[in-house]
Amino acid sequence: MQEHVVRPPRPRGVVLALMVAIGCLWVMFAASLNWVRAPFAATLWEALVGRGDAVVHGQLWRLVTAPLLHSPASPSHAIFAVMLLYFFAAPLEVAWGARRTTLFFLGAAVVGNGLESLAGLAPAFATSSWYGSMVLANAATVAWAFANREQVVRLFLVVPVRPLVMVGLLGLWHLALVIARAPSAEGMVAPFGGMLAGWLFCDSSPLRRFWLKKQLGRYQRELDNLRAKDRGRTPKRRGGPELRVLRGGDDDSGPRKLN
Repeated sequence: MQEHVVRPPRPRGVVLALMVAIGCLWVMFAASLNWVRAPFAATLWEALVGRGDAVVHGQLWRLVTAPLLHSPASPSHAIFAVMLLYFFAAPLEVAWGARRTTLFFLGAAVVGNGLESLAGLAPAFATSSWYGSMVLANAATVAWAFANREQVVRLFLVVPVRPLVMVGLLGLWHLALVIARAPSAEGMVAPFGGMLAGWLFCDSSPLRRFWLKKQLGRYQRELDNLRAKDRGRTPKRRGGPELRVLRGGDDDSGPRKLN
């Protein structure tokens, strides 16, 4: 197994803004809830965290705001998520650009937390509230793994594994948490939803290929229309005045002249 060690690029744009937002929000809520104990902080927290019943009744902003929040009681939750975004989301933004990266994160949040909201309708999977950006980190990890299958990842900075093997281990970890009924702060289903979104929106997914085929078909139709218009045009002479045909000498109404 040939090992290719690639350093992640410096975070920029969307990923950097996301990492900064996660850190600032954690400091704000941790300080407000643990030290100041300001009432507005608790009210704001309750308005932004994910709640399945609230989402079902139309509070859809929770799908997007919940991934930005992390446990005020421990910094490790936010730090681990930021590290995964640093290693796996930053390279995606370099390859995709800011627009696609933004849509990718929005789609991952909606898919992952949307599935968590629907699963919460079943009592066995119901969670009072959920939050955390592991949904986004899982999506970025899966998308990066499918785009870099031949590279080698140092698990825990020691054990070399293939990226897809790492994805399998990540899924087994979340499955073990569900079996032990000790899910992460994101809930029981949202981490799997994030992994599903990472696969759906990566470069090699069937959804991506379907979208590219539709785009190619649209461009081909536009090209065919332009060619059809070009074939219907009368070509113009290049250079010189335009020539006209003048009919003369064949008018029967006038007298004939013989030369």
